Amino acid sequence: MAVIDLSIDLGSKFITIFQKGIGLVLKEPSIAIVTREKNKTVIKDAGYRAESILSGSLCGARLVAPIHEGIVVDEEMASLLLGYFIDKITPDKLIKPKIRAIVSIASSSSISDRKAAENACLKAGIKEVTLVEGPLSLLAYTNSIGGLFLDIGGGKTEIASVTNHGIASGCTVNIGGDAFNGAIIDSVFKHYGVKAGEYTIEELKKSALSFFINDVGSYAISGGSQDGTPRSLFLSCEEMRNAVLPLVDDIIEVVISVLNQTPPELAAEVLRKGIFLSGGSTAIPGIVDYIKNALELPVTVLNDPVDAVAIGGSKFFNNKNLLSDMLGVKLS
Repeated sequence: MAVIDLSIDLGSKFITIFQKGIGLVLKEPSIAIVTREKNKTVIKDAGYRAESILSGSLCGARLVAPIHEGIVVDEEMASLLLGYFIDKITPDKLIKPKIRAIVSIASSSSISDRKAAENACLKAGIKEVTLVEGPLSLLAYTNSIGGLFLDIGGGKTEIASVTNHGIASGCTVNIGGDAFNGAIIDSVFKHYGVKAGEYTIEELKKSALSFFINDVGSYAISGGSQDGTPRSLFLSCEEMRNAVLPLVDDIIEVVISVLNQTPPELAAEVLRKGIFLSGGSTAIPGIVDYIKNALELPVTVLNDPVDAVAIGGSKFFNNKNLLSDMLGVKLS
């Protein structure tokens, strides 16, 4: 029987899959549109296709998001979604291949969270499941003996000091790209009485948010006023930056707290070589310099900041001894 090895990142907004011998084979939003047919739940669309239908009519179907901030919140729907994506990337053969997976999960996962993630993977058709905290996969990505990792995702930020023997100190906070959007939306409503849409602000953030103080442009947006009538206004880079800065400062405070709780030898290593930064928010102009100046530490952005967790998890395929040391268990 053929064997397929997958590294799966159950991220805060996306499911990312890396296949051994091939590379990244899937990255899709972790959402699906489902219906009931003959007393059975069926996925009609998922990932980007489901995302594109959000503004239209669902025609009796419903939208599900079974993974929230890296945690499986709906085991049944998560298994259907994972199975749907795995079917997309596996060959259509009479004899199905055996699938083994290293699955990266949030480091804040409780015992019940871990069980839900494992069950969802097994029900999706994965025969062997090994759960790994995201920061451990990031350490494997860097091929380092230890370091402090800051991963700013869409729904959460993970901060952890890690060695080859596991996580020494860490924390997960519910601040990420979505919270940045929310802060800008709230600021617009507070100052202008206009409710801007999530999609509008997400696109504006991607194109215009900057932490460089000399970026001073203004951008037109539209939204609904308090009386329900449409209204347009100009939003400046400074206003967006001021809305998001307190959240980034909160993240920096947590980094300092994690560093203060890190064992002295590892803390000395972090002070010497700095922190590793990943996640989609690394693309915001100036944010790396802002974090570097606030912490007074070197900051290294990983080469694949958005997909580093999935890629890092795949490195365990060829180094199971490292994974065994990190998890404290013997793996076959």
